[in-house]
Amino acid sequence: MNRRETVKAVLLEIVNEVAEPVENRVEELDEDHLLVDQLGLTSLHLARLVAVLELELDTDPFSDEVPITSVRTVGDLLEAYDPVVLPRLGAGELS
Repeated sequence: MNRRETVKAVLLEIVNEVAEPVENRVEELDEDHLLVDQLGLTSLHLARLVAVLELELDTDPFSDEVPITSVRTVGDLLEAYDPVVLPRLGAGELS
Protein backbone atom coordinates (compact mmCIF):
# COMPACT_ATOMS: atom_id res chain seq x y z
CA MET A 1 0.00 0.00 0.00
CA ASN A 2 1.49 3.34 -0.98
CA ARG A 3 1.27 6.38 1.29
CA ARG A 4 -1.66 7.97 -0.56
CA GLU A 5 -3.58 4.72 -0.13
CA THR A 6 -2.59 4.66 3.56
CA VAL A 7 -4.00 8.18 4.06
CA LYS A 8 -7.25 7.14 2.34
CA ALA A 9 -7.50 3.89 4.34
CA VAL A 10 -7.00 5.62 7.70
CA LEU A 11 -9.47 8.37 6.73
CA LEU A 12 -12.07 5.80 5.61
CA GLU A 13 -11.67 3.89 8.89
CA ILE A 14 -12.25 7.05 10.96
CA VAL A 15 -15.15 8.20 8.74
CA ASN A 16 -16.86 4.85 9.24
CA GLU A 17 -16.30 5.03 13.00
CA VAL A 18 -18.16 8.34 12.90
CA ALA A 19 -20.91 7.03 10.61
CA GLU A 20 -23.72 5.61 12.68
CA PRO A 21 -25.80 3.58 12.15
CA VAL A 22 -24.20 1.04 9.84
CA GLU A 23 -26.44 2.13 6.91
CA ASN A 24 -24.39 5.32 6.65
CA ARG A 25 -21.08 3.52 6.13
CA VAL A 26 -18.91 4.98 3.39
CA GLU A 27 -17.50 2.39 1.02
CA GLU A 28 -15.31 4.68 -1.06
CA LEU A 29 -13.96 8.19 -0.66
CA ASP A 30 -14.18 10.75 -3.43
CA GLU A 31 -11.50 13.44 -3.48
CA ASP A 32 -14.26 16.09 -3.59
CA HIS A 33 -15.90 14.88 -0.35
CA LEU A 34 -15.97 17.61 2.30
CA LEU A 35 -14.41 16.27 5.49
CA VAL A 36 -16.73 18.13 7.87
CA ASP A 37 -19.92 18.89 5.94
CA GLN A 38 -20.28 15.59 4.05
CA LEU A 39 -18.29 13.05 6.05
CA GLY A 40 -19.28 14.38 9.48
CA LEU A 41 -15.80 14.77 10.94
CA THR A 42 -15.25 17.13 13.87
CA SER A 43 -12.03 18.87 14.87
CA LEU A 44 -11.41 16.02 17.33
CA HIS A 45 -11.72 13.45 14.52
CA LEU A 46 -9.31 15.48 12.36
CA ALA A 47 -6.82 15.66 15.23
CA ARG A 48 -7.07 11.89 15.68
CA LEU A 49 -6.65 11.40 11.93
CA VAL A 50 -3.46 13.48 11.88
CA ALA A 51 -2.10 11.63 14.92
CA VAL A 52 -2.78 8.20 13.40
CA LEU A 53 -1.24 9.26 10.08
CA GLU A 54 1.82 10.60 11.89
CA LEU A 55 2.29 7.18 13.48
CA GLU A 56 1.67 5.35 10.19
CA LEU A 57 3.73 7.62 7.92
CA ASP A 58 6.20 9.13 10.40
CA THR A 59 5.38 12.65 9.19
CA ASP A 60 3.08 15.55 10.04
CA PRO A 61 2.70 18.05 7.18
CA PHE A 62 0.69 20.33 9.44
CA SER A 63 3.59 21.03 11.80
CA ASP A 64 5.29 23.42 9.32
CA GLU A 65 4.31 23.06 5.69
CA VAL A 66 0.50 23.15 5.43
CA PRO A 67 -2.04 24.99 7.61
CA ILE A 68 -4.66 22.47 8.79
CA THR A 69 -7.34 25.10 8.16
CA SER A 70 -6.65 24.84 4.41
CA VAL A 71 -7.76 21.20 4.36
CA ARG A 72 -11.46 20.92 3.53
CA THR A 73 -11.74 17.90 1.21
CA VAL A 74 -10.33 14.39 0.93
CA GLY A 75 -8.25 15.66 -2.01
CA ASP A 76 -6.84 18.51 0.11
CA LEU A 77 -5.80 15.97 2.74
CA LEU A 78 -4.12 13.71 0.18
CA GLU A 79 -2.26 16.67 -1.33
CA ALA A 80 -1.11 17.80 2.12
CA TYR A 81 0.80 14.56 2.54
CA ASP A 82 2.26 14.48 -0.99
CA PRO A 83 4.96 17.23 -0.66
CA VAL A 84 6.19 15.74 2.60
CA VAL A 85 6.19 12.17 1.38
CA LEU A 86 7.65 12.50 -2.11
CA PRO A 87 11.12 13.86 -1.16
CA ARG A 88 11.45 11.12 1.45
CA LEU A 89 10.84 8.56 -1.27
CA GLY A 90 13.76 9.93 -3.30
CA ALA A 91 11.59 11.75 -5.84
CA GLY A 92 13.77 14.87 -5.51
CA GLU A 93 12.63 18.47 -5.50
CA LEU A 94 9.05 19.28 -6.29
CA SER A 95 8.51 21.88 -8.97
